[in-house]
Amino acid sequence: MSRIFVSNWITLDGIFSGAGGDTGWFTSDEELMNYNLERLNEADTILMGRITYDLMAGYWPLAQAQQDFAGAYQFMNESRKHIFSTTVNKSGWDRCIFHNEVSPKVINDIKTSAGKDIVILGSGKLSARLHNLRLIDEYHLLLDPQIKVEGRRFFDDIQKSKLKLKNMKKFECGVVYLQYVVVK
Repeated sequence: MSRIFVSNWITLDGIFSGAGGDTGWFTSDEELMNYNLERLNEADTILMGRITYDLMAGYWPLAQAQQDFAGAYQFMNESRKHIFSTTVNKSGWDRCIFHNEVSPKVINDIKTSAGKDIVILGSGKLSARLHNLRLIDEYHLLLDPQIKVEGRRFFDDIQKSKLKLKNMKKFECGVVYLQYVVVK
């Protein structure tokens, strides 16, 4: 069965989303972008909450996204996208499936239908909910060498858990990739 992993940039002080969902603060370079895309390509299904969906649906289907990030553009548009929302239930973005509840049954149905792994991008509230239901298998964190102070903290409203380091890689731009398995 597919595993669910969270993939997020996070600052040293735990911020994963700037004001209004801003991600322009990410530190990156070509090596990191290629490495991150390889990790994302382990999945063919994306889970996201409504806030993340709104941000991504407004960018990834556009020609500008293809010009800016050709490899990620393909991944984002060809992957199945499961959106959890009580307010949005349709989209012009291809391959979107909407759910109005987060439950172990819904998640297990998604895991059964996925051909590869499942990734959560952004989606702090959804990640916390799935973590608290013990449905997340791994965290892939891009630890960004910044202290933002303002923004949304990723590990708020989450139950205690043990993680085991599986892999790490340091990049010239200063970001450290950390892959943790959730100990269940």
